[in-house]
Amino acid sequence: MKKIILACGAGVATSTVVAGKISELLDKNGYEGLYSIVQCEIAEAKSQCAGADLLIATTVAPEGIECPYVNGVPFLTGMGRASAERDILAALAG
Repeated sequence: MKKIILACGAGVATSTVVAGKISELLDKNGYEGLYSIVQCEIAEAKSQCAGADLLIATTVAPEGIECPYVNGVPFLTGMGRASAERDILAALAG
């Protein structure tokens, strides 16, 4: 089971929007039922990354995280989304 941490400023609004888009991406690429998404506020991201496969954040990632990081802003703006999707799939495949 892949554990994905999805962080935004307060852990509610933007992370919820992005979570839906990430779920669609993963389901389309063979990960359906093989991952969990944990939403949190960015202040909790560092502690949540322990044992996680990936951090996706819609704000600046904290220093010292111990899991791979992908910028989640492209899932809000559309700019750079294809690249972010490739980065997510590569992180989970590795």
